[in-house]
Amino acid sequence: MAKHSKEQIIQILQNLSKQLGKRSLSRQDVARVISPSALNSYFGSLGNALEAAGLERRRPGDHLPHVRLSEEDLFANLLETERKIGREPRFNDCLAHGRYSVTPYKERFGCWNDVLAHYRKWKTEHPDLCEASAAVDGNHVNAPSAKAQSSVLDRAASPPLQVRKAPAQFYGEPIDFRGLRHAPINEQGVVFLFGLVSRELGFNIEAIQQGFPDCEGKYLHDAKEKRWVKARIEFEYKASSFQEHGHDPEQCDFIVCWINDWPDCPIDVIDLNLKY
Repeated sequence: MAKHSKEQIIQILQNLSKQLGKRSLSRQDVARVISPSALNSYFGSLGNALEAAGLERRRPGDHLPHVRLSEEDLFANLLETERKIGREPRFNDCLAHGRYSVTPYKERFGCWNDVLAHYRKWKTEHPDLCEASAAVDGNHVNAPSAKAQSSVLDRAASPPLQVRKAPAQFYGEPIDFRGLRHAPINEQGVVFLFGLVSRELGFNIEAIQQGFPDCEGKYLHDAKEKRWVKARIEFEYKASSFQEHGHDPEQCDFIVCWINDWPDCPIDVIDLNLKY
């Protein structure tokens, strides 16, 4: 891509906004006409560039309706789910029995263990709501006994077992997603999970390789015109490892990870932890 001045970039963003009919632009929109390095060199981030052009900064979750949910809504949903199944909800219990997806929880609190830690704190601060919910559920045939509920909650709040023998294998939190019983704890797990969902995310995969980037394929850029675009993908357990490994952002289009710990990443990050 040709090198642009700061003023030219602002004009290009404004023209692109009019062309697409959008007050805010994604990295994918902008990458067609301006390189991420040019944006970063002048503005530091895409959000700063959009504001300089008089457009709206994109923030995580701005386009999602669940950002309007309060913590009270989210935790009341978990409490309702807990009463249904008779134990503290796991990742997939929320998907199967709750009113909301796991996305608003993870975007607000992080991994599922952190979600549960905030949920337990909320329950201790709202015993009246917990008692009221238990009273209502007591009218249902399948509601667990108070003794059973207590034992489940006690176990859930207990610290990990202390054992002297070193474990031979570690596992991530249970997710029971298709053929994957536990969440990824390394890059290989991310690769496997991406293979399960790549078509749903809009990718056609051409090749997987050991060199950088890890994966090459195409993604559907314009559904109306049926236009596909080349996609260079790097797998990381944590997005920030991309920097630690010394990879060039100009040679990659997407980072696929389980933990997105790089908020100002110059390229698009697909955080599977938020999606599955």
